[in-house]
Amino acid sequence: MITSGEIAIILRALQNHTALEHDYLKEIVEKQWDEERGYLAALSSCFEKGLVEKSGAFLKLSNEGISWIQENNAEFSVEKDLEHSGDGGAQPTKPYDVAKLKMETKPLSVFQALRKIERAEIDLSPEFQRAFVWDELKQSRLIESMIIKIPLPAFYIDATTAVRWIVVDGLQRLTTLYRYCRLQDFALSGLQFLTELNGKKFDELPPEYKVAIEDDTQLMFYNLMPGTPPLAKYTIFSRVNTGGMQLTPQEIRHALNQGPCTELLRRMAKSPEFLSATQGVVESLRMSDRELILRALAFTLNDYSSYREHGDMESFLVHAMNQINALSEMEIKNLEQEFYSNIGKVRKIFGIYSFRKYYMKGGRRSPLNKALFEVWTVTVKGFNSSLIEQKKDAIVTEFLSAMNTDDRFVRSISASTGTYSAVEKRFKATTNILEKAFNA
Repeated sequence: MITSGEIAIILRALQNHTALEHDYLKEIVEKQWDEERGYLAALSSCFEKGLVEKSGAFLKLSNEGISWIQENNAEFSVEKDLEHSGDGGAQPTKPYDVAKLKMETKPLSVFQALRKIERAEIDLSPEFQRAFVWDELKQSRLIESMIIKIPLPAFYIDATTAVRWIVVDGLQRLTTLYRYCRLQDFALSGLQFLTELNGKKFDELPPEYKVAIEDDTQLMFYNLMPGTPPLAKYTIFSRVNTGGMQLTPQEIRHALNQGPCTELLRRMAKSPEFLSATQGVVESLRMSDRELILRALAFTLNDYSSYREHGDMESFLVHAMNQINALSEMEIKNLEQEFYSNIGKVRKIFGIYSFRKYYMKGGRRSPLNKALFEVWTVTVKGFNSSLIEQKKDAIVTEFLSAMNTDDRFVRSISASTGTYSAVEKRFKATTNILEKAFNA
């Protein structure tokens, strides 16, 4: 028997996105699923009720599905269980050397761009953007704009590797062109000016319109070339990240730092150890889980005092991703295992209150706190599990004392957590908590 709660999990996963690939929807849903529950049975029920429909290779909410969510909103609302305390913005505060910036302007016709896609020289399915798909009305209006000679915005590309271009801004437009002109996944609909073309796929267009799209339309690509500093890449793509579904800072970092680090974060975010320690509450769709892990790894690799050199969390995390990409396979394995060991120690101390603010034993449990996750994961690493087990009650007592008496500590995990003074305060305070507990 499929319950309304199970249906709600599927519909919620689709709610904030025009469409999702089946496999990705399954991946999102199963993180919230008990083993005995059947994802396929629940999805089948959604189809039977007309709540979900197919759009080519994608699944999306139907109008009935949207109405269902609105009608059941109060009963099945999802708690946001990750506290966003603010790191001071997504832009690095220290400038990069402009002389080292290497950018190339490259105009291509639509035909040339599509040929690069067919040759796998342009990646249309990067992991960080795979869930973002325009609906067919928006795609149709883009095609119409090209036919009536409305210029398209520029495309921004990470071309710092020789293998293929990574599209950081403009993926929706390129995907639309490929779907319409090559895959012919949809027919035009909802056109404002060329209404006679409604219902037509690319091969059904008059020849002059095909020429207008493929040959006459010039696309402008701004390519960041090899040799561009990582921080420069991050800053530029953060500033041009202005689309309807803007990338999160971690999605941009992920796009620009492909390698062992991105694979490590992907693996760790799905690990039983991480999901258990965080009770599975950290959003995976926009990579909040990977950013949380990266913060802890960054402070594991670098003493908090080195944070002053970077000046902000964004620069610090970009630096950490480059560090991890340069590690050996064995070093990465050791880093991963140390992380699992450390979050296990924290879980042993605090149980369901792990990485959360609270002020009394048995008190209200606040959302999971990024700053506490990073600082506890790092500061427990020097203590073995048996000693942690012996002293866990004393650690909790000292932590609650700090939460109730040390206003600066509470501020350091609550607001402007990305300043050096906040970082320094919480690391010193947490270290002091452990020292007091072990000396009690």
